[in-house]
Amino acid sequence: MILLGSNEMACELSSGCENDIYGDLKYCVLHCSHEDIESKDMDDYLKKFSEIFMKYLYESILHDKFYIIGKDKNVTPVYGINEFKYKNIIDNKLLIEKLNTMNIIIKNIVFPESSDLENYMLDARTIMKYLGKVDFESCKFGHLIFNGIKNYYHKYCTFSKDIEILPFPQVKTKDNKESVEYRYIDCIFEGNIILTRSIFTDEIYCNMFYHCFFNKNIIVNNLKFKKTLLKFPDILQVIKNKKLVDTSFDEKEEFDRIKYCYKIKNLSIIDCSFESEFKLNGISEEHCQEIESAGYKFDNDILHMTNLEIVDTKFNSKLEIKNRVIKDFVFKNSNVEKVFDSFESRFEKSYFYKSIFTDFAGFEKVEFGLEGQDVEAYQARFTYTTFMSFSNFRHTKFHSGLDFENSNLKEQPNFLKARISSKNTNRETFRIVKHSFDNVGNKIEANKFYSKEMDAYRREMKGEFKPSERFVFCMNNFISEFGTSYLKPIFLLIILFEVYIILLSYYGGAYSIYGTIGQLDILNSLAKDFLLFSRFLKSGFEFASLIFYILSGILIWQIAVAIKRHTQR
Repeated sequence: MILLGSNEMACELSSGCENDIYGDLKYCVLHCSHEDIESKDMDDYLKKFSEIFMKYLYESILHDKFYIIGKDKNVTPVYGINEFKYKNIIDNKLLIEKLNTMNIIIKNIVFPESSDLENYMLDARTIMKYLGKVDFESCKFGHLIFNGIKNYYHKYCTFSKDIEILPFPQVKTKDNKESVEYRYIDCIFEGNIILTRSIFTDEIYCNMFYHCFFNKNIIVNNLKFKKTLLKFPDILQVIKNKKLVDTSFDEKEEFDRIKYCYKIKNLSIIDCSFESEFKLNGISEEHCQEIESAGYKFDNDILHMTNLEIVDTKFNSKLEIKNRVIKDFVFKNSNVEKVFDSFESRFEKSYFYKSIFTDFAGFEKVEFGLEGQDVEAYQARFTYTTFMSFSNFRHTKFHSGLDFENSNLKEQPNFLKARISSKNTNRETFRIVKHSFDNVGNKIEANKFYSKEMDAYRREMKGEFKPSERFVFCMNNFISEFGTSYLKPIFLLIILFEVYIILLSYYGGAYSIYGTIGQLDILNSLAKDFLLFSRFLKSGFEFASLIFYILSGILIWQIAVAIKRHTQR
C-alpha cells in the first residue's frame, strides 16, 4: 500500500513535507486552507494545487512495476508523466490493468472548497478512477470532487460544506463476495448531506456511514439500500473492552469522540427502500447509568432529534428506533415488512399516516406528546395506519391524547398499563382500547376505558342539542364517573341520609309553613299512589320519603355497579 501526502499538515522544513510553501503562507498548496487564499489568487491557487497533486500521484504510482532496470543499472520509468494525462490513459489498456492492482492512501490533504477545482483535476480524477482502491485519510473537503466512484473510501475526514453523495457502484472482493467496508468511517460532516440517485443508478450496494458525526441535516432521497446506511458505536462495549479505535486518543478523549456519533438533528428519508436492517437506536437509561458508573459522562441531549421524516419508503427488513427522543416524527405512506421496534423512545409530536406494519409493531414504554401540553399538535395520530399483526403499546404513555379512530387492526393491540390522556382522545379510540381488553377477558381494565369512552361521548355531545341525553350522562359522570368510583356514590348516599334525617327532625315546623299552601298535600297524595314504595313512606311526609328512596336506590345501584367493575373476573 502506498502513502500519498505528508503525515504533518505544516510544510515547514521540520514538518516532513518537501513542497514549497505557497505565497506568504507557512503551508504548501496541498495543506493550506481555502480561507487563507485571496480571491485574486484563487485561480492560480487551484491550478497550482492540481499540478502538485498530480505530481504526487505520478511519483506514488512509479514503483517497481513501472521501472526498467538496464544493464548499467540505470532505472528509467516505463511511462512518463504525460502518459498519465486523461487523453493518453484511457487508450492504454496495459496501464489501466496495472493501475487496477494498486491501492493508495491520500492522507492529510486539504482540498480547496471551490467547485472550479474540477476544471483542473480531470487528469488526476482519471488516474484515481482506474486505481484498485483510494483511501482518503484525515483529509479535509469543502467541495466533494470525488463523488460516487466505486474505489473511494474516507476515514477521519472532515467535510466543511454541504455535500451531495451519489450511489457507489457494487464492489466485490477477490473471492467474488460483496464488500462490507464502509465508505465513510469516523468522518465529520459540518454541513448538510444529501444522498440521492445518479443518472446511472439508484441502488447502493455498500455500507455508508460508520461512527460518523453529523452537525446538520441528512436528506436521503430516491435510493434503494442493499447495505447499512448508519452504524453507531457500542459505547458500553468500548468501555468494557478498553478497545480504542485510535491509539492516539486516551480513554476519555476516545469516549468524548465516539459519543457524539449518536447526535443527529434532522433526518429525512423520502422514496427509498431498505433491504437490510435500519437502526436509529440511542442508548438505554440502564446503559447510560453503567457508563456513568464507569466514570464517563454521557449527555442525554445527544440522543435528541429535532425531526425524523420517513415518507414513501419501504423497509423490507427490521426497523428500530429505540431509546431516542424525537421532537417531530412523521411516518407517512411507508411500509415495514418485518419487526418495527421503538422501545423506550419519546415522540413529542408524532403522525403515522397511510402506513402498513406487516409484522410485529412494538411501542412498549414509548412516551407520546408532552406532559402539560394538552393541545392537538402533540396528539399521537395513527391515521389510516394498518397493523397486519400484533401491536404492543404496553406501559405506553400518551400525555397529549391519542387518535386511533381511523387505524386498521387485524389483531387486537395490547394496551396493558397504558396511560392515555382524555384530552384530545376521541370516543372511538377509547372504544378500541376497551375492546382490546374485553377480547382477552381483562374486564377490570376494560371498565376503566369504558368510563373514558363515556366521558368522551359526553364531551362530543356538547355541540349537539340533546338535553335529556346530556343530563343522564352528566349525572352518571357526577355520581360515579361512569361506574369507576364507588366512593363518590357512598359519600353522596351518606349526605342524602343526613339531609333526610334533618328534614324529619324539623318535620313539624316545615309542615306548618308549607302545609298552608296545600302543595305538599297534593304531592303526598300522589306519592301514596306509588304502590312500589307506598308502605315504606313516612305518614305526612310521603313525597319527600319517595324522593329519598328513589335517590338512595340510584346511589346503591351505582355503588354495586362500581364495586362489580372493580372486582369482576
